[in-house]
Amino acid sequence: MALTIDGTSDVLAGLPAIFGFVPRHSLVLLSTLHHTDRFTKVGPMNRADLGYVVADPAPAVDAFARQVGDLPVQNVLAAMIRPSTNPADDTDLPRRDTADTITTLLNDHGFTDIDVVHVPDIAAGARWRSYQTPGRTGVLPDPASTVFAAAAAAEGRIVADRRQDLVARFSPAPAPLRERLHHPIAAAIVDAGLDADKPAAALARLARADAAIRAASEGTLPTDETAIVDLVATFVTIPFFDALIAVDGGLHLGVENLVMHLWRHACDPGASRLATVIAMHAYQRGDGVTARIALETADLQQPLPRLLLEMLDRCVPPTQIRTLAQEMSRDTRDKLLGAQPTDKS
Repeated sequence: MALTIDGTSDVLAGLPAIFGFVPRHSLVLLSTLHHTDRFTKVGPMNRADLGYVVADPAPAVDAFARQVGDLPVQNVLAAMIRPSTNPADDTDLPRRDTADTITTLLNDHGFTDIDVVHVPDIAAGARWRSYQTPGRTGVLPDPASTVFAAAAAAEGRIVADRRQDLVARFSPAPAPLRERLHHPIAAAIVDAGLDADKPAAALARLARADAAIRAASEGTLPTDETAIVDLVATFVTIPFFDALIAVDGGLHLGVENLVMHLWRHACDPGASRLATVIAMHAYQRGDGVTARIALETADLQQPLPRLLLEMLDRCVPPTQIRTLAQEMSRDTRDKLLGAQPTDKS
């Protein structure tokens, strides 16, 4: 059974909060899943630039089918987001040939309950219309009023006007500054490696990192270059990297802001590891868009960023990765401080 008119309107209006930016000139493929006898829930979804989809819809549909896998899909909503070609006649839907091809490709993957709709913009008052069912139409509420927007605000997720605005956050400091700090950071990484074998030194290093996380959560980032160098070394050195992979729930955004600040001052390979830390905490916070953007600057030849990207593609719930991260962090802290790890047998 397809989404109701109001349900379709609410989901479309919720896309900015779900993706973290306002999708335009896009194809969004969205699944709803059997949840209980009476209710469904929003499942995996995929967004692709409409220009690529018009040229060849198959890659976007294939990627969506891989994401969904064997989940209990109830129906698929395919939304083509682009301005109307004939604003004077909003029943003249654009790219009907593309909509028909998308439907055929989804059928080929075994999906049978499909609704392909056109919406000119994701904004209050925008009217969507179904390609398959003449007269099936609805009006979007204010995107800021949706339950999706409320959840994003509660979790501290950013909703930007464009994806490029989120990408722009990953802007490194001027090259001369990063080059000047490169050798001090390399030396500090050696020191961090030595501290890993000294419980008192490890405790002091973790305490400095924890204090910096708390300060970042309150809006204060380090400005002293010595502190920046020390923190970069802590976050990229493997035992401390593992220990800091999880924090209390309310501190994830603080970690992201702190490590983003450190990332701007670092060169590779340290910057790549810092990007992985950002992705890990963004994922645990439920912000898949920031996690993906962070991974675009990480080394995907390394196991952890590659695993995170695979988990994002398969829509693994943040709660699952959060549990694993908490166990890793707790065990690593115990080992660094000379305690015996908890026996989980």
